[in-house]
Amino acid sequence: MTSRGELFAVFGFETTHDAMRAERTLGDASIEVTLIPTPKTLGTLCGLAARVPLAREHDAARALEGARVAVRGRVEIEDRVGGART
Repeated sequence: MTSRGELFAVFGFETTHDAMRAERTLGDASIEVTLIPTPKTLGTLCGLAARVPLAREHDAARALEGARVAVRGRVEIEDRVGGART
C-alpha cells in the first residue's frame, strides 16, 4: 500500500544568487521554504530550487514577483519520504 506524501511547489532559478534571494524573500513573508537540488523536470538551472507548501504557491509567487526575483520554472512535487524541514 502506498500513501501519498505532502505536495509542494518548487521554483527554479537561473542563478544561485536568485535562489538565495528567494529563500530570504519567502522567509520574510512567513512562507515555509526549503532550498533543494533543482528537480530534473526543471532542466539545467543553477542547481538550487525553492520548495514551498503547495497551499502557499500563489503567495510565494506574489512575494517573489514583488521582490523581482526571476523565477525560471515552476513544478509540483510530492514528498514521498515525509517530514518537511525548514
